[in-house]
Amino acid sequence: MKNVDNIIPLPNYIRAKKALGQNFLIDKSIALKIVEALNLNKEDIVIEVGSGTGAITALIAPLCKKMYAVETDQDLIKPLTAVLAKHDNVEIVNKDILKTDISSLLGCNCRYKTVANLPYYITTPVIAKFLEEENIPDLMVFMMQKEVADRICEKEGSRVYGSFTIYVSYRYDASFVVNVPPESFIPSPKVTSTVLKFVKRDKPLVDVPSEEFFFSVVRAGFSQRRKKLSNCIASMSSFNTSKEAVEEMLTKMDIRADARAESLSIEQFAKLSWELYRLKNK
Repeated sequence: MKNVDNIIPLPNYIRAKKALGQNFLIDKSIALKIVEALNLNKEDIVIEVGSGTGAITALIAPLCKKMYAVETDQDLIKPLTAVLAKHDNVEIVNKDILKTDISSLLGCNCRYKTVANLPYYITTPVIAKFLEEENIPDLMVFMMQKEVADRICEKEGSRVYGSFTIYVSYRYDASFVVNVPPESFIPSPKVTSTVLKFVKRDKPLVDVPSEEFFFSVVRAGFSQRRKKLSNCIASMSSFNTSKEAVEEMLTKMDIRADARAESLSIEQFAKLSWELYRLKNK
């Protein structure tokens, strides 16, 4: 980044904490793309995870109705407060998002959006937390390690396609926004980051007998990636079925009997879950 005007200044006294996985975004062009992806209007309520020094927060605040800036680092609350002093619609929340009750934070069962530059080590837990809320966000814009983003957006047949891919795509349509090079941060991470946009589906992508049962089938299928899907399913006592029975189901679905989990689409996993559910409840 040679253009000084494109750099978000970082106060000299701010030091990133390795234990918290902090990498502060200093590339304004990336920050603006994140804000644009949120597609904000004056009626929106926004939760930001890891507000840091307020680089993105200050851009979002003028565009929404209410914003909750959630930051776990006590040392960042003072500079964050100073940056946001002129925005009376922002509430700074000094908490760990993973220990935060979203419903209590919002105070209502209202629609909202969420945005975050996620520390790599908590990317999956944070995404999972929002997906497991009774009131899930309408839209999420998250920056994460490119490797994780690739896994979320991958299709069946790939080695990185897995249970988390299906878990996300069941409720959200995930799409690429922008790749972010290491030099866009202080300190610079050793890997490229990616911003993804998650748009909530009007209804889940597939029809399943029950979400709990469906995801138990998916988790079982990917539990031992080197093994055949039929072996993985049959080894789970909760399904009470044999390898041969699973292979027969797969054959009827025009899937190879020796298929592995990564070869099945979410639609095929849904169909398999129905077959197993009927067999279980005979």
